[in-house]
Amino acid sequence: MSLIEKIENNELKRKIENDKNDENDENKKKLKDNKKGEENKEKIKSKKKEEKEEEKKEEKEEKSSLPSTLKPTKTILNDPIFGQPGLLFTFSNGREVQASKDLYNLLNEYVNVDNNNNSNNNNNQNDDEFDFNKAFQQELQQVKETTGNSAPYKKYTLKCNGIAFMAFKENSNIDPISLTSKIFKDCETTKTLKTKEISRLIPISKFIHLSNIMEEIKILIDKYFCDPKERIIKYKIEFKSRNNEKINKMEYIQEIAKLINPNHKVDLNNPELTIIIEIIKFYCGISIVSNYNECKRFNLVGLAGLLQPTPKKKNKENSKQNNDENEKEVENEKDDDDDDDDEKENDK
Repeated sequence: MSLIEKIENNELKRKIENDKNDENDENKKKLKDNKKGEENKEKIKSKKKEEKEEEKKEEKEEKSSLPSTLKPTKTILNDPIFGQPGLLFTFSNGREVQASKDLYNLLNEYVNVDNNNNSNNNNNQNDDEFDFNKAFQQELQQVKETTGNSAPYKKYTLKCNGIAFMAFKENSNIDPISLTSKIFKDCETTKTLKTKEISRLIPISKFIHLSNIMEEIKILIDKYFCDPKERIIKYKIEFKSRNNEKINKMEYIQEIAKLINPNHKVDLNNPELTIIIEIIKFYCGISIVSNYNECKRFNLVGLAGLLQPTPKKKNKENSKQNNDENEKEVENEKDDDDDDDDEKENDK
């Protein structure tokens, strides 16, 4: 073979080797691409699974009515109504103005009585130095304090028919539980109602946003159920919700019951303590009382043997309105009994 032929043969061999190497590189690239494609497919599948799991969690959260799903805005939480004690009062539809007047008069009477008792005690101690002008100025100051912006209480409309909230300011030092017990005791002794328009008068230790219910109710439970003698306490959870379709009553009751020491027992008929929870939209009033049954569920109309105050002018329309209100209260009492029966069945 000549040199030229040898050179040509060597070049052919090199080309064949290069072609083989190129084929191998292409095959390697294809294998890498296939592996990447499989990895991408696996990633896509895992992402889809995660998305499905998240969707399932979101569906569960939507079904759940617990406050963990609530996200209130800052403007809502800055509402001055939150954090205040006071009284929830119910009335017939369209009678909020009249019921509010009744409650203002009632509060003015009882708050002034307490203030007058304190001032009378001070005056009795200093009878020799009694100053009529000072006493007169004190009475004027009391009138100013119970009206206008300086009043120790303020009414809030909850945008819900038949119910409103009367808040007690921080400096008022008014205890809603002791105040309601005084009012109901006086109603029983005098056998007359002190208000015509108000149906129920419910003491609220703290008015909060629904998202904070578990934290705030735990504070009250720790306060009332912490007995140094480890005495077993009989209790009941009185739960009501208005204008909130997402609320699951039994779900809330079960979660709240978990916060209570299991040594304590549920007693729906004769509880020593009653945990009151009143929900109106995203508003929530909470308190723990020991006189729930004694005060007839804080139902003024439900007090036995009491007479409503008679108006100055009697007519057919007024009598019809009174009858309608009484019928509504009877229906409400029946609904409360039905709720208690449901709770008994669940406890069983």
